Amino acid sequence: QGNAIKRVAIQLGIAEETVKAHMKSILAKLGANDRTHAVTIALRRGIIDVE
Repeated sequence: QGNAIKRVAIQLGIAEETVKAHMKSILAKLGANDRTHAVTIALRRGIIDVE
C-alpha cells in the first residue's frame, strides 16, 4: 500500500502525506473501510466505470 501512495504522489507531484489525507477524505465520504471497498462503492454508485 505504501508503494502505491508513493507512486501517486510522484505522478501528481505532491507529498505522500497529501495523498494520504485525500484518501482518508475519500474513504470517509464514501463510508468505505479501505480502497477496495471504496472502488466497490464507486462502481455501484456509477461514480466510476470500468471498461
